[in-house]
Amino acid sequence: MSFVLSSDGTWVDGLLAAAAAGVLAWTWWTARGQPRPLFWLRSGAIILVGVCALGLTLQRLQTRSVKPRLAILLDTGLTMGASDGTGKTRLARAAEWLLKHREEISARAEPALYAGTDRARRIGWDDLKTLSPATAGFDFEGAARDVADDGAAGRLWLFSDGNAAGGGDAAAVWKAPIDALGIGPKRTAKAVYLTDLQTPDFVFLHARFSVAARFEASNLAGSAVAARLWKGATLVSENRVPIKGEYEVAMTTFAAFAQSLGQERYRIELVPESGGAVKASREFGVEVIRQKHRIMYLAGRPSFEYSHLRDLLKSNPNFELVSFVILRNPENVSPVPDNELSLIPFPAQEIFVQNLMHFDMFILENFAYWRFNLPVMYLEGLKRFVSNGGALLVIGGSNAFTQGGYRGTPLEEVLPVTLWNSADDYVPGLLKPKASNITNPLILQADTPEESAALWDGLPLLDGYNRFSSVKPGSTVLLAHPTEKLAGGQPSPLLTIREYGKGKVMVLGSDSTWRWKLGGGQNWRAVSFYARFWAKAVQYLSGTLDLKKVKFAPLPERMPSREPATLTLHLFDDSFKPLSGAEAELRVLWTPPDGKARSVTPHEKERGVFEIELTGLAEGVHTVRAVGRHRGLAWGEDQAKFRWDAKPPEEPLQREWLSRIATRASGRYSDLDRADAGSLIAALPPVRTQGEVMRRWHVWTWTGWLWVLLALFGAEWYLRRRWGYV
Repeated sequence: MSFVLSSDGTWVDGLLAAAAAGVLAWTWWTARGQPRPLFWLRSGAIILVGVCALGLTLQRLQTRSVKPRLAILLDTGLTMGASDGTGKTRLARAAEWLLKHREEISARAEPALYAGTDRARRIGWDDLKTLSPATAGFDFEGAARDVADDGAAGRLWLFSDGNAAGGGDAAAVWKAPIDALGIGPKRTAKAVYLTDLQTPDFVFLHARFSVAARFEASNLAGSAVAARLWKGATLVSENRVPIKGEYEVAMTTFAAFAQSLGQERYRIELVPESGGAVKASREFGVEVIRQKHRIMYLAGRPSFEYSHLRDLLKSNPNFELVSFVILRNPENVSPVPDNELSLIPFPAQEIFVQNLMHFDMFILENFAYWRFNLPVMYLEGLKRFVSNGGALLVIGGSNAFTQGGYRGTPLEEVLPVTLWNSADDYVPGLLKPKASNITNPLILQADTPEESAALWDGLPLLDGYNRFSSVKPGSTVLLAHPTEKLAGGQPSPLLTIREYGKGKVMVLGSDSTWRWKLGGGQNWRAVSFYARFWAKAVQYLSGTLDLKKVKFAPLPERMPSREPATLTLHLFDDSFKPLSGAEAELRVLWTPPDGKARSVTPHEKERGVFEIELTGLAEGVHTVRAVGRHRGLAWGEDQAKFRWDAKPPEEPLQREWLSRIATRASGRYSDLDRADAGSLIAALPPVRTQGEVMRRWHVWTWTGWLWVLLALFGAEWYLRRRWGYV
């Protein structure tokens, strides 16, 4: 036991005490020659004022030992509910270990227990018996922050299986050392699991692209995994990934080359080199599009069709258009030499031979082949162009098809129709085409087939049409003449499509679709019909019409059995660039196993990328459907299915992750089954001693000091008057 004198005064009280000391010094200097009693009476009063100003406190102290504070954090994430074949959950095994060593821990430290996933809450020893795993994953960084906010501790013990998110900045949040104790299976099966597949949404034709696969390898230490990328029966790429630890998460990347338009199918295989191990595989598709559509437009004569369609194609930044229109045919005699004309001769050699394969799409509108005495090899080249993947659009008119000299040529082999057997294949006059395949994406110009049919019915009439003998097998008639029939009784086709080789062909038996552009004057719904129709026509011919503009990202092979389940959704514009949610309407419907659909709100993480979080999951198959609208029209939809299992997965023990956390925080890692409680306790900060205040007296608060002060000043005054001092 000891006594300590301290001061409770503020800085103002300190100034007052300093002033009293100054007055005392002045008194000593001026009191020379005066009787000593007067000097001591005044000095005593001044000293008493200074002492009271200091606010002195007398404390009686007693020395005692102080234990270090120990924070204990238990991971209550979903995977802590796995039993690992022991009959007890991982969380229960951690609680059992703590209760077993409770006395040892409490004798050496002041423990503070916490439990949680992304947040941590304070619990007591009795709460350990009732803890249960949550449906969410463990976020160590968020939980460690809550523990740190609750008060400083000399050390942190983390009980977890390491299947957590975050942790990279946890050492910065928690300043003291961290000891990690891992709970998990002692032995896992030899296997690889594909956990994540990263593929591009779209790739450009004839361009290289990469595919990344993340996988887990368990019980394959010292071996390797052969990662292979297949396209059908062709091996595209192969990587060998060495495995060093008992449990390891690895990433491998493949390079591939987009060779054809549309969807290319691939398959990833992960084959462990160690015998008896389980391999993994996944199929996926990649949409291949052209970066820019290079279009050659050849018109046989100036026309409203050529003028409007050319302007529409040139206005699209994704099209590179080269167009030629015949203003003077060979039979047109000129009174002046050709070198004096501003018109250039028809560059047939450059178009059909030298530059043909540089284009993606070729348009022939009302062009008479026979007029220029072109060799048949030119049309053979056009046939080869389509067969190799090019797109061909042939627009009719009075100089097209049979009248244009194409009957019996290689071009007729490519067309979806057989040409009329005489030169009178063009019939003038107004007509209303009939949509014969209203559900085809080219014809479906509204949200529903009924609305689309009404839209087609309200368009202005076309002027003139070409007759054909028959429709070739495998071709699709989209628009037909309302009354004209073929020899077999079928409606005469006006718009017909066909695939030939790797390419696509479209035949339009009229050159008056420009009249559809005038339809907006009669029906506001048809204002943009002309532009939409031709945009879809180019998309069909280029192979991009069927590509999804609303698309879910690939789901993992094993959907984590935790909540929330997170899905990613992409939204694209006409050019397949990210489309913002502010420019479009996106609706997501989630149908759980009970069959009751409910609406879910997607959150836009970045332009065109949306995140969907699902909570309250039930075991079974879940369906998520996304529907997009843009500019008032149906924009696309996609659907994804996944199976969710509420049973806690027996994930491997992530020793590497736990060891990294402990090392960064200057702590240590050990498996719970082999953990030595004595060595963990010995690593705690030492017990320290400190003085505890048993009693405190505030000397300056005694009211009697005022009477003593008045008595001293009164005695001095009386003696000065009696002895004759002023």
